[in-house]
Amino acid sequence: MSAPATLDDDIHLANLAELAGAPDGLDALDEFSAAFTDVGAIGPHAADIVGHLVGVAVTAILRECFASGGRLPLELGDLAGQLDTAVIRAWRDLTDGARPQPDAAGPGGGRVTVLRTLPAGRSALTEAQLCTLFAVDIAGFTRPDRDDDIRRYLHEHLYGMLQKAFDASGIPWAACWHEDRGDGALVVVPPGVSGLGLAGPLPERLRGLVRRHNHVARDAARIQLRAATHFGVVEYDGHGFVGSDVNLLFRLLDAPPLKRALAASGADLALIVSDHVYRGFVCHHPSLISPETFKAVRFRVKQAQFHGWTHLPGADAVRSQ
Repeated sequence: MSAPATLDDDIHLANLAELAGAPDGLDALDEFSAAFTDVGAIGPHAADIVGHLVGVAVTAILRECFASGGRLPLELGDLAGQLDTAVIRAWRDLTDGARPQPDAAGPGGGRVTVLRTLPAGRSALTEAQLCTLFAVDIAGFTRPDRDDDIRRYLHEHLYGMLQKAFDASGIPWAACWHEDRGDGALVVVPPGVSGLGLAGPLPERLRGLVRRHNHVARDAARIQLRAATHFGVVEYDGHGFVGSDVNLLFRLLDAPPLKRALAASGADLALIVSDHVYRGFVCHHPSLISPETFKAVRFRVKQAQFHGWTHLPGADAVRSQ
């Protein structure tokens, strides 16, 4: 059994070692600003670190502001303590990502949980930036044997599977932006977060979760997923994610060869990646996923010609049985 992490361990884990024991004066602010721009891994004590550092910084600012004789409503020490508590709570909410959080009173006075759809920081995309893009769609979502209760159930469980698959693939779900598309979702991996796992191992992990869901679900609630991955420029305009590369991603998701491959194979998941992703991600990282398992396809959608690469996760394992 490994020893529990300590606060000192987490200071180093978060790349904030130079701020350990930082003085509560203005000379600490430059260090704070420089070090906090690239916080590393988030461990169990990261919230305490952030709370302490923000308390240090704001206390220093207020001390300077009131040095001329102004009075504070609280002692500086009490203020720093309250800042610690508030920032710790906010930081933990952020790092919890889309985990269910107590949010509102339900029927009979009970509590219901609300999934936080988008993490803070989406405003960072007010200017177009290069991001890794992922889209997923439940095949036959509106088919007649599915009523609204089943569709609601599938919609909810899709997000649960996405969160688990992303987290298990080294892409923190809480760090991503996502936009609901009714029968599917658009996921944007922000700049600075590696999206390499979208080519592998995420497809296989997501397929495994779908397979487990289908093992216990009734026929109408069994699902097949289409998924697409691309890398390109995206912008958030205040209403949604826009850009030619977002359009291309959904052209890939609607590709007739992808739909035919999913229907003919009976697979749990069929993936298509853009030529850019195939040549830049897949071919350069064969240890994550074999390039030979992808098939080149050309297709037309809305009077335009497109090129992509399809892949059926788990197909090799099925053929070998």
